[in-house]
Amino acid sequence: MIERTQTGQYQLIAFGNESKEEWSLLKKFVDFHWALYKGNPYYVPLLDYEYTGFKLIGMTGLFQPRNLFFKHATMRFFLVLNQGTVVGRCNAFVNTRHNEHWHDKIGFFGQFECIEEPAVAQILLDAAASWLKAQGMDTIRGPQNLPVNDATPGFLSSGYESRPVMYYHYNMPYYNDMVLDYGFDAVKRVHSWEVSPQKPMEPKLERLSEKIIQRYGVTIEAWDDRSLNVRKLEMLEIYNAAWNDNFGFVPFTQEEFDQIIDDMMLIMDKKLFIFLYIKGEPAAFFGGVPNIAETLKPIGNLRHAELLRTIKLLTGAKKTKGFRLGYLGIKPKFRRLGLDGVMLWKQKIYSRTKYTYCDMGWVLEDNTMTIRLIKMMGAVDSKTYTIYEKKL
Repeated sequence: MIERTQTGQYQLIAFGNESKEEWSLLKKFVDFHWALYKGNPYYVPLLDYEYTGFKLIGMTGLFQPRNLFFKHATMRFFLVLNQGTVVGRCNAFVNTRHNEHWHDKIGFFGQFECIEEPAVAQILLDAAASWLKAQGMDTIRGPQNLPVNDATPGFLSSGYESRPVMYYHYNMPYYNDMVLDYGFDAVKRVHSWEVSPQKPMEPKLERLSEKIIQRYGVTIEAWDDRSLNVRKLEMLEIYNAAWNDNFGFVPFTQEEFDQIIDDMMLIMDKKLFIFLYIKGEPAAFFGGVPNIAETLKPIGNLRHAELLRTIKLLTGAKKTKGFRLGYLGIKPKFRRLGLDGVMLWKQKIYSRTKYTYCDMGWVLEDNTMTIRLIKMMGAVDSKTYTIYEKKL
């Protein structure tokens, strides 16, 4: 159902993702970030197909009703127009799996984009908050973009001139002030770092890794040492167990996780993944993917060149200069054994032969052990994102 309301010079449109008319509005929703960031060298938009789908390569869009996310979530979209021109957008959603896992009533806003006009931000946030309250929520948190667990949550709050990296969204600096002025509080920050794999191997890390392997009977495997189906099962088991208590994490279903791996296979460098077993039991995995943001840069002034950008992505993914190290899981019972150091050491043996930089993140601000290890690698601060929350 589409609802339209007028507030002074601005029109608010609230809608879903089912009807043909709603999909026409969703295209305007997607188009807006292109106009807002036009000419900004630090903004690399996702493919339009990421949002609306592309049957030719089997891609299901984030906003399509058949997206697995909507099996356990409901969402409402909001556009603000001024004399027919879009000047702001966001969505709001209730993720029942999140609330079941954390035993709370938190709703989310995401995909927030806005001109530098506080009145527009207020209209958007009012609409999101009112809708979430009507769904029975008592708190609004965000921004949380889709896909949940893949896209970095929060607004970028430092690192505006850092390198674009896949699934690290860029945003206008003034967004942070907008939500603070609205009454939100910062509740959590996540960080990322950049390091060159070409840096000399830390001798201490190599010595410790060899000792850990011997002491605990660690077996190291590559991606293709087991079948894809076995990899999916073992990775999901490890990932959900490892991340279970992390702020905002929502456990994956097998169906969701399988889809993520299948999509990842389009761009994967299998040699970036490492799997550890202790006495035959899956204990940990560690992996990275090529930074496809390098291949997704807009093509000149061509707005509707998405097929060309898709071809660039598929043909150029394995030629990227850097990669994102963002997939890590260690079963709780195997923590504090130094397995993360073993995996860093082992992966670096390969990555330094091919890549010139590595993004390491996103890491919660209170994850002191991981931060200590990252800094030991000589990594440099890259980006910080801030997650906000407000009682309804």
